[in-house]
Amino acid sequence: MWRAVVSTLVAEGRYHVYFAGGQCGEERWRIEQVDDGYVATGEQVLMPPHPLPHRQEYRIALTPEWRVVSVDIRLSVGSRRLVATHRADGERWHGHIDVDGHTREQRGDYPPTCEVETPTHLANTFLLAKRDFALDGEHEFTVLRIGPPLMAVEPARMLCRCVEIGTFETPLGPVGAKRYVMSLPGEPGGESYAFWADQHGVVLESYEGTDETHPWMRLVEYRRPLL
Repeated sequence: MWRAVVSTLVAEGRYHVYFAGGQCGEERWRIEQVDDGYVATGEQVLMPPHPLPHRQEYRIALTPEWRVVSVDIRLSVGSRRLVATHRADGERWHGHIDVDGHTREQRGDYPPTCEVETPTHLANTFLLAKRDFALDGEHEFTVLRIGPPLMAVEPARMLCRCVEIGTFETPLGPVGAKRYVMSLPGEPGGESYAFWADQHGVVLESYEGTDETHPWMRLVEYRRPLL
């Protein structure tokens, strides 16, 4: 797993991952502050009954304003090895994907208001770090979605809505939290999911869709030494 050379730990934790109601893996992550912003690193391991069992390591670099400037992903699915390297250059984005020696390049726009979604709930943390949502508040934005199977970019429009404010039980005890719904407006099928996040934007629990009886990820370890 990657590590920043000189850094201060902001937060670290571990998620249990679920599929169809059963636990199928976990994700360990940490966010560190460095001289030129932040670095997030993590490892996710998914097992059956998940439909895409794999092992993934990632490193995400951000500016002091929480804008993503690079994403590195190493993915292993069976004997297949994938390395995805994404870089921002001002308002342009460049992606390079290598799957067992077969490469693919991507280039496109990355305007200042654009977000980046990666296969970790830390992407939500980066979004919420830049905004304070009131109840019923919402924000629609352009997003570069990076995800399996190729970890390539797919541009989209996304909508984040704050639908509830309350208290949520965490590994650190009960905390004030907000429930959000993320959706792709105008997309066929109306893809959406819900999650609870604390005041720092860390996702405490998420769900397959908006039904809270079907967990997707649950925070089971959490540490914030700067508190």
